[in-house]
Amino acid sequence: FNSFLRMSEVDMNAVAEMCRSKMLVKHAIERGHQFDGDRRVEYFKGDKLVTFLLGGDDTTKNTNTEKKRNKRRAYEASSVDEARTVAQSLLHGGFIHRAKRVQKGILEVDKSVQHNKWESNGYYVWDFEGSKGLSHFLTGLLIVGMLTVTAFPIWPHFLKVYLWYCSVTLLIFMVVFLSLRAILFMDFWIIGYDFWIFPNLFDESLSVIDSFKPTYSFENGAPGQRYYRFALVTSLISFAIYCYNQPTDFDTFLAAQRDFVSDLYEGKLISDTSQQARDDIDKIKRPSFEELAQEEARAEEEAKVKENIQDLHRQALDPEYKKMLEEDPDLDDQAAQDMIDRMLADEEEED
Repeated sequence: FNSFLRMSEVDMNAVAEMCRSKMLVKHAIERGHQFDGDRRVEYFKGDKLVTFLLGGDDTTKNTNTEKKRNKRRAYEASSVDEARTVAQSLLHGGFIHRAKRVQKGILEVDKSVQHNKWESNGYYVWDFEGSKGLSHFLTGLLIVGMLTVTAFPIWPHFLKVYLWYCSVTLLIFMVVFLSLRAILFMDFWIIGYDFWIFPNLFDESLSVIDSFKPTYSFENGAPGQRYYRFALVTSLISFAIYCYNQPTDFDTFLAAQRDFVSDLYEGKLISDTSQQARDDIDKIKRPSFEELAQEEARAEEEAKVKENIQDLHRQALDPEYKKMLEEDPDLDDQAAQDMIDRMLADEEEED
């Protein structure tokens, strides 16, 4: 009776939200779903849910006092029977459904008559997805971000400049961070240890958050690398001696790096482009009336030069045409062309 009274006061949505976010689960592919077909799901065994409702197997693994733990949980069952009743309510409420384990990592929807009966040794898949507020916010943020990126050509000039500064700053930060990360690893590797900052940073199989876990790793190095360490130490000593004996060249290298970074921020990488052209790079270029007039004058000049060249060819090919042109300056172009064709035909006959 007391369990019934407690159950009447339980908010099943709150219980499902608590279990969905804090209970340990496994991942698998579920086959034969009514709407989604094959899909990736999170599942658990029945006794795991009962244990969690009784206060165990929390993903936070918090070792604080019982008072703080109860404050963190939305609900905690007082007995095994009450926990099983809550689990049965989650099953009937559509928060979870029964599944059969076909093989490791593969599940199938349990369509048997008894699939709505809670069993501690059964497998259950989460249908409840929790609060959609954060999901909707991130979806809206993604849409706004895509629209902002695609509208880049019409951004104000000052925003483009700020974006350039942010991109350059991020690039420099990444280069410096990765260089320091490699140098630290090399220093510890020489003495026989593997030390990495964010060891999973470039692991593509992990999510973004998991890529930054753990913060660092410190392990003993692999055996049999003594000769490689000796070669690296020799190379570093040789490089240090070179820098010491060639200070001018090394100083020049450092000065060139400083100038390069300065040029990145000041926009001087394209030295053959005027400042006005760089400022107007995002503007639509329309020719002025003076430019159109100059272009038309150049076209007329090119046509006149082409005509003069044609006249020179005609005079060089046929002296008789030159004589006729002197007698009649207004000689018809068709007659001149006929004369050239006739001359070419005579040359073909002679060949």
